[in-house]
Amino acid sequence: MWGGGGMTPLGLSVATWWWIVALTTVLFWAMAIPPQVTRQYRITVALAPLVGALFLVGRSHMNGTTSAGALSMYALAMLSLTLGTAGHLGRMARLQLAADEAGDRDEVPLTWGFMVQFFLCVTAGFVVYFVIQP
Repeated sequence: MWGGGGMTPLGLSVATWWWIVALTTVLFWAMAIPPQVTRQYRITVALAPLVGALFLVGRSHMNGTTSAGALSMYALAMLSLTLGTAGHLGRMARLQLAADEAGDRDEVPLTWGFMVQFFLCVTAGFVVYFVIQP
């Protein structure tokens, strides 16, 4: 499953998909960690790719997805999340911190702008994923 061979998304090798995965993960960290206002928030955001990777490995083993297919799915998910949250994470982190400090444990409501941007980016990621599959 995690070796090469056969058709791969966009005809790229598994090694190339690993590089793309590394780049999209670093891009996610570069865009998502700096806006976080506390150490706890930064750690939580930094662990998001690990949670996604664990989910993807489990899903791939259950569905028999090829390694290149799984890696392309992860890369597109990271890119979609990065673009979908760009420009909103700092404000959301500050609002959540203010709510936490006020003793309010509820989640901060998401803005329409964030929800639309996130929805469009994730939807585009799904479409691209299914289009590039061999």
